[in-house]
Amino acid sequence: QPRGASLSHNPPVRRGGRTPVWLRRGLAVAVLAAVLAAIGVVAGLPLLRERSQQRLEQRAEREVTATAQLARTRLLAAPEAGESTLRQAAESVAGVEVLTVRRDGSGAAPAVRLVFRVRVAKTTASVFGWQRADAVACFAQVVHADANPAALERLPCPD
Repeated sequence: QPRGASLSHNPPVRRGGRTPVWLRRGLAVAVLAAVLAAIGVVAGLPLLRERSQQRLEQRAEREVTATAQLARTRLLAAPEAGESTLRQAAESVAGVEVLTVRRDGSGAAPAVRLVFRVRVAKTTASVFGWQRADAVACFAQVVHADANPAALERLPCPD
């Protein structure tokens, strides 16, 4: 070609219609990243859902204990009350069902023993849809007429 001639009129030379190496490498990296992301989503979602369900169940369990403590507080607020009044005090707490009420002790140290069941149902919306957790526990509380508080006892629930 003569000196000073322009090369712009000559089309670029293509080598067999092949894709440039840098483009092939970029596509391979993009495909690999997409495959890894898909595997991560498929493997990770069930784990995240399970973890979310566990947290909900733990919250329900904590609420069962808190509800039992509230029932205990109401029972101990009137230690000299009769059995029916104590039953009403316990059942006034949402989620509490009194199973048995019986008078314990005699003479100078009368006491009433209540066994009650606490049920809590928790639901929440999450990215996985609605999740639900149910928790149930039974407790016994002895209420001494002399205002001497007894510990709240957790029991296995009857069938």
